[in-house]
Amino acid sequence: MTDPIDPLDRAPEPDDRPGATAAPTASALPVPVAAPVPYRPRPSAWARVFRWWLGLSVLAFAGVALCVWLGAAHGDFSPLHIVVTDDGSDGVTINGLSDAGGALLAVGAGLLALLLLLLIPVLLAIVVVAVAIAVVCGVAVPLLAVALVLAVVTSPIWIVGLLVWVAARRRDTNRLAASATMPA
Repeated sequence: MTDPIDPLDRAPEPDDRPGATAAPTASALPVPVAAPVPYRPRPSAWARVFRWWLGLSVLAFAGVALCVWLGAAHGDFSPLHIVVTDDGSDGVTINGLSDAGGALLAVGAGLLALLLLLLIPVLLAIVVVAVAIAVVCGVAVPLLAVALVLAVVTSPIWIVGLLVWVAARRRDTNRLAASATMPA
């Protein structure tokens, strides 16, 4: 029975050439080495923040769903009164709501506020990124295309300007250094 080949095994293989010594010496025995651990990068701070944000969002959504489900199961909407008047004192009143119903309503409203506080900044960030991408694609890409076309069209002028610049900067290599012409 053969041992399975371990790709992480760093031990040297035994010599199977003809004429090799039959019994390995004590110094030729492989030394057991701890197996290397694969590299796992540490998550960044943004990844941890995103995980917390995602967990809070899921918990807030589950809490709101639970409060709505319990409220629908225990809700008696007969104490709910909607008053519409001509003098502007419109309102909604909940009379006769039990303490458990009021607590359920408060917890549901708090969790809904938390959910909105978590989701609105992300939605705004998505909108800002989408607008930025649209601006880059709508403005920057055509400007780069115009610059490329202008560079190709005016390339003969650039080449002539480069040749004039090289000719103007040419140094006379036959001149001797100032120290060589000074009297001693």
